[in-house]
Amino acid sequence: MTEHPELTEDIIPAFQQGDPQAFNSFFRLYYRPLCFFAAQLMGNMAEAEDIVKDSYVKLWNRHRDFDHPKSIKGFLYTTTRNACLNYLRHLKVKDHFQEEMRYLDDQQGDELVLQQMIRTELLQSIYQEIEKLPEKRQQVFRMVYFEGLKNEEIAEKMGISVFTVKEHKARALAQLRLRFSDQQLMILLTLGGSALLMKA
Repeated sequence: MTEHPELTEDIIPAFQQGDPQAFNSFFRLYYRPLCFFAAQLMGNMAEAEDIVKDSYVKLWNRHRDFDHPKSIKGFLYTTTRNACLNYLRHLKVKDHFQEEMRYLDDQQGDELVLQQMIRTELLQSIYQEIEKLPEKRQQVFRMVYFEGLKNEEIAEKMGISVFTVKEHKARALAQLRLRFSDQQLMILLTLGGSALLMKA
Protein backbone atom coordinates (compact mmCIF):
# COMPACT_ATOMS: atom_id res chain seq x y z
CA MET A 1 0.00 0.00 0.00
CA THR A 2 1.38 3.43 -0.91
CA GLU A 3 1.90 6.15 1.67
CA HIS A 4 -0.87 8.37 0.33
CA PRO A 5 -2.92 6.50 -2.27
CA GLU A 6 -5.27 8.41 -4.52
CA LEU A 7 -8.61 8.72 -2.76
CA THR A 8 -11.29 6.40 -4.12
CA GLU A 9 -14.73 7.39 -5.35
CA ASP A 10 -16.23 6.02 -2.12
CA ILE A 11 -15.38 9.29 -0.37
CA ILE A 12 -17.34 11.46 -2.83
CA PRO A 13 -20.87 11.06 -1.36
CA ALA A 14 -19.63 12.19 2.05
CA PHE A 15 -17.68 15.04 0.44
CA GLN A 16 -20.74 16.19 -1.51
CA GLN A 17 -22.75 16.21 1.72
CA GLY A 18 -20.20 18.49 3.36
CA ASP A 19 -18.57 15.95 5.66
CA PRO A 20 -15.57 17.71 7.34
CA GLN A 21 -13.60 14.45 7.56
CA ALA A 22 -13.92 13.89 3.81
CA PHE A 23 -12.78 17.45 3.19
CA ASN A 24 -9.82 17.00 5.56
CA SER A 25 -8.75 13.92 3.62
CA PHE A 26 -8.24 16.08 0.53
CA PHE A 27 -6.63 18.81 2.60
CA ARG A 28 -4.04 16.44 4.09
CA LEU A 29 -3.29 14.84 0.72
CA TYR A 30 -2.77 17.95 -1.41
CA TYR A 31 -2.02 20.89 0.90
CA ARG A 32 1.77 20.59 1.06
CA PRO A 33 2.26 19.76 -2.65
CA LEU A 34 -0.02 22.67 -3.59
CA CYS A 35 1.96 25.06 -1.38
CA PHE A 36 5.22 24.02 -3.01
CA PHE A 37 3.60 24.25 -6.46
CA ALA A 38 2.34 27.79 -5.75
CA ALA A 39 5.66 28.83 -4.23
CA GLN A 40 7.45 27.87 -7.45
CA LEU A 41 5.27 30.37 -9.32
CA MET A 42 5.18 33.05 -6.63
CA GLY A 43 8.65 32.92 -5.15
CA ASN A 44 7.05 33.54 -1.75
CA MET A 45 5.93 30.73 0.56
CA ALA A 46 3.74 32.84 2.83
CA GLU A 47 1.73 34.19 -0.11
CA ALA A 48 1.60 30.70 -1.62
CA GLU A 49 0.07 29.28 1.57
CA ASP A 50 -2.59 32.00 1.60
CA ILE A 51 -3.51 31.24 -2.00
CA VAL A 52 -3.74 27.50 -1.36
CA LYS A 53 -5.94 28.03 1.69
CA ASP A 54 -8.21 30.22 -0.42
CA SER A 55 -8.38 27.46 -3.05
CA TYR A 56 -9.61 25.08 -0.37
CA VAL A 57 -12.26 27.61 0.68
CA LYS A 58 -13.45 27.73 -2.93
CA LEU A 59 -13.47 23.94 -3.03
CA TRP A 60 -15.56 23.76 0.11
CA ASN A 61 -18.04 26.29 -1.26
CA ARG A 62 -18.50 24.06 -4.33
CA HIS A 63 -18.34 20.65 -2.63
CA ARG A 64 -21.60 19.51 -4.23
CA ASP A 65 -20.18 20.01 -7.75
CA PHE A 66 -17.58 17.21 -7.72
CA ASP A 67 -18.20 13.56 -8.58
CA HIS A 68 -14.64 12.16 -8.63
CA PRO A 69 -11.43 12.63 -6.60
CA LYS A 70 -9.46 13.48 -9.75
CA SER A 71 -11.78 16.37 -10.53
CA ILE A 72 -11.13 17.75 -7.04
CA LYS A 73 -7.37 17.49 -7.54
CA GLY A 74 -7.65 19.20 -10.94
CA PHE A 75 -9.80 21.97 -9.47
CA LEU A 76 -7.30 22.64 -6.68
CA TYR A 77 -4.30 22.85 -9.00
CA THR A 78 -6.13 24.95 -11.61
CA THR A 79 -7.59 27.32 -9.02
CA THR A 80 -4.21 27.71 -7.31
CA ARG A 81 -2.40 28.30 -10.59
CA ASN A 82 -4.91 30.93 -11.74
CA ALA A 83 -4.82 32.71 -8.38
CA CYS A 84 -1.01 32.85 -8.52
CA LEU A 85 -1.07 34.39 -11.98
CA ASN A 86 -3.74 36.90 -11.01
CA TYR A 87 -1.70 37.89 -7.96
CA LEU A 88 1.42 38.38 -10.06
CA ARG A 89 -0.49 40.46 -12.62
CA HIS A 90 -1.89 42.63 -9.86
CA LEU A 91 1.57 43.34 -8.50
CA LYS A 92 3.04 43.95 -11.96
CA VAL A 93 6.14 42.15 -10.81
CA LYS A 94 9.57 41.78 -12.38
CA ASP A 95 10.01 41.13 -16.09
CA HIS A 96 10.91 37.48 -15.72
CA PHE A 97 7.66 36.81 -13.87
CA GLN A 98 5.74 38.69 -16.54
CA GLU A 99 7.38 36.54 -19.19
CA GLU A 100 6.43 33.44 -17.20
CA MET A 101 2.85 34.63 -16.98
CA ARG A 102 2.64 35.08 -20.75
CA TYR A 103 4.16 31.64 -21.20
CA LEU A 104 1.76 30.07 -18.73
CA ASP A 105 -1.19 31.66 -20.51
CA ASP A 106 -0.62 29.83 -23.80
CA GLN A 107 -0.97 26.13 -24.63
CA GLN A 108 2.66 25.39 -23.80
CA GLY A 109 2.07 26.93 -20.41
CA ASP A 110 -0.42 24.20 -19.55
CA GLU A 111 2.29 21.64 -20.27
CA LEU A 112 4.70 23.51 -18.00
CA VAL A 113 2.16 23.54 -15.19
CA LEU A 114 1.67 19.78 -15.64
CA GLN A 115 5.44 19.25 -15.40
CA GLN A 116 5.54 21.34 -12.22
CA MET A 117 2.68 19.28 -10.77
CA ILE A 118 4.59 16.06 -11.48
CA ARG A 119 7.77 17.45 -9.95
CA THR A 120 5.87 18.69 -6.91
CA GLU A 121 4.34 15.29 -6.26
CA LEU A 122 7.73 13.60 -6.74
CA LEU A 123 9.25 15.92 -4.14
CA GLN A 124 6.37 15.12 -1.80
CA SER A 125 7.07 11.39 -2.17
CA ILE A 126 10.80 11.87 -1.55
CA TYR A 127 10.13 14.04 1.48
CA GLN A 128 7.83 11.39 2.94
CA GLU A 129 10.61 8.83 2.48
CA ILE A 130 13.10 11.14 4.24
CA GLU A 131 10.71 11.28 7.21
CA LYS A 132 10.98 7.47 7.49
CA LEU A 133 14.75 7.61 8.05
CA PRO A 134 16.05 6.96 11.58
CA GLU A 135 16.09 10.19 13.58
CA LYS A 136 19.83 10.90 13.53
CA ARG A 137 20.22 9.85 9.90
CA GLN A 138 17.34 12.15 8.96
CA GLN A 139 18.87 14.97 10.99
CA VAL A 140 22.21 14.62 9.23
CA PHE A 141 20.53 14.48 5.81
CA ARG A 142 18.57 17.68 6.47
CA MET A 143 21.65 19.52 7.74
CA VAL A 144 23.68 18.52 4.69
CA TYR A 145 21.17 19.03 1.89
CA PHE A 146 18.66 21.51 3.32
CA GLU A 147 20.85 23.66 5.55
CA GLY A 148 24.08 23.33 3.57
CA LEU A 149 26.24 22.56 6.60
CA LYS A 150 29.66 20.95 6.30
CA ASN A 151 30.46 17.57 7.82
CA GLU A 152 32.60 19.18 10.52
CA GLU A 153 29.83 21.61 11.48
CA ILE A 154 27.30 18.80 11.73
CA ALA A 155 29.67 16.69 13.82
CA GLU A 156 30.14 19.57 16.25
CA LYS A 157 26.40 20.34 16.48
CA MET A 158 25.44 16.70 17.06
CA GLY A 159 28.41 15.72 19.20
CA ILE A 160 29.48 12.89 16.88
CA SER A 161 32.54 12.19 14.73
CA VAL A 162 32.94 13.34 11.14
CA PHE A 163 33.16 9.68 10.15
CA THR A 164 29.73 9.04 11.73
CA VAL A 165 28.29 12.02 9.86
CA LYS A 166 29.58 10.62 6.56
CA GLU A 167 28.18 7.20 7.42
CA HIS A 168 24.72 8.61 8.20
CA LYS A 169 24.77 10.60 4.95
CA ALA A 170 25.80 7.59 2.85
CA ARG A 171 23.21 5.31 4.44
CA ALA A 172 20.45 7.90 4.01
CA LEU A 173 21.22 8.21 0.29
CA ALA A 174 21.41 4.41 -0.05
CA GLN A 175 17.96 4.07 1.54
CA LEU A 176 16.46 6.72 -0.73
CA ARG A 177 18.02 5.05 -3.80
CA LEU A 178 16.00 1.93 -3.03
CA ARG A 179 12.89 3.87 -4.06
CA PHE A 180 14.10 6.70 -6.30
CA SER A 181 16.50 7.03 -9.21
CA ASP A 182 19.55 9.29 -9.04
CA GLN A 183 17.82 11.62 -11.50
CA GLN A 184 14.78 11.91 -9.24
CA LEU A 185 16.93 12.53 -6.17
CA MET A 186 18.91 15.17 -8.07
CA ILE A 187 15.71 17.24 -8.35
CA LEU A 188 15.53 17.33 -4.57
CA LEU A 189 19.23 17.89 -3.96
CA THR A 190 19.58 20.68 -6.52
CA LEU A 191 16.61 22.49 -4.99
CA GLY A 192 18.27 22.15 -1.59
CA GLY A 193 16.56 24.39 0.92
CA SER A 194 13.60 24.96 -1.39
CA ALA A 195 12.39 21.49 -0.47
CA LEU A 196 11.83 22.80 3.03
CA LEU A 197 8.82 24.61 1.62
CA MET A 198 7.05 21.27 1.64
CA LYS A 199 7.49 20.88 5.37
CA ALA A 200 4.28 21.30 7.30
